[in-house]
Amino acid sequence: MDFGAILTNFIPILTLVAWALAAYLVVLWAASVLWTYRDISSRSGEVLLQVLSVSLALFIPFAGVLLHAILRPRETQAERYERTLEEEYLRRDLEEKYVCPGCQRPTDPEFILCPHCHTALRRRCGGCDRAIDLTWVVCPYCGDDGSSPLIQSYVRRDTGQIEAYE
Repeated sequence: MDFGAILTNFIPILTLVAWALAAYLVVLWAASVLWTYRDISSRSGEVLLQVLSVSLALFIPFAGVLLHAILRPRETQAERYERTLEEEYLRRDLEEKYVCPGCQRPTDPEFILCPHCHTALRRRCGGCDRAIDLTWVVCPYCGDDGSSPLIQSYVRRDTGQIEAYE
């Protein structure tokens, strides 16, 4: 076999493989530019930063994408918005101790009903008539647990004495 004949048969195949590899690299480069654009658009609203990042990926193939990945903002705009919402709710929970569980509006600690949505917030103790939490079993003010019968009194008309009855 002649080495020159074998080489002439492989040159078209090698040329085809080189063109396919070059086309693959061009598509990969275009995809990296597109990814950089989408990534920086989701992370920043500043046009100058977006142009700079896309230019890095466009004019410095593959290395520009790595530079962008190193220098890009840490969180996306959606993540930043969610974090600020969470911080706002945590701050609100710390600042406003008494809020209605139904409508989340601030209420006074002595309110029995929410003035906005009429949700029951507290109940009256049967022993001392003070406002207590709905979840409390025993009144912390008078110790009434609601199990003892309510003792009422009345004045007898004929004798004028006070008598108790259950």
